[in-house]
Amino acid sequence: MRRFGTLTLAVLLTVLVQAQSYVEAGGFLGFANYQGDLAHAPIEFGETKYSFGGFVKYHYGPKLHLKAHVYYGRISGDDLNASVLGTQNRNWRFTADLYEVAVGADFLPFGKPRFNRVGLFRPQINPFITVGVGSTFANKNLDYSQSGIPLGNLRTTFPEPDDKDNFLVFPLGGGLRIDFTQWTTISGEVGWRYTQSDYVEGVSVNGQAAGPDWYFFMGVTFSTYFGEQEDFGLR
Repeated sequence: MRRFGTLTLAVLLTVLVQAQSYVEAGGFLGFANYQGDLAHAPIEFGETKYSFGGFVKYHYGPKLHLKAHVYYGRISGDDLNASVLGTQNRNWRFTADLYEVAVGADFLPFGKPRFNRVGLFRPQINPFITVGVGSTFANKNLDYSQSGIPLGNLRTTFPEPDDKDNFLVFPLGGGLRIDFTQWTTISGEVGWRYTQSDYVEGVSVNGQAAGPDWYFFMGVTFSTYFGEQEDFGLR
């Protein structure tokens, strides 16, 4: 995680130093949720928490924006949300602070140059698809102190032997982007994170162990541009 974060920071600084107007930087504010061993519905709306972060994008072209970001989100889960009495009696719960560093790309299938051939800015509204790869550190707190299951009946002890706080993630999502002035852009986006871990909440062998956990961020972004004016779509 530390090496990946250092590499991403170096990329961000390099991009900003060489910035033209096809480089944008901004912030993200939204919500976080998760799907795993302590989530008992596709989305537990009552467990929705906050998320925020920052990003830099390089406009390789009107249809492709390369991206690096650092996001934070809090997630949680609780057996009391289950509909099965036995799971409720297990009475486990957790919270986790997620720190995600990732690189990726936004694809805008209908994207056009932001300036026409005579140099006039043209506002745009574009849907986009985003994909990426990154690393997440999960600072988690699993509470089983009020459990109705004797600890001696567990398959293994907590923390589980293979539990790790660092794991690889693959962001996948999309949204709607609005370029409404020459220097400012807003967008709404939702992104699922397929993780290479079944320990986002710290439970695997003692839970379902059915596959990797997921989490997602959903929210809005605001960004601004740096450097000189673009080359009017002549690239």
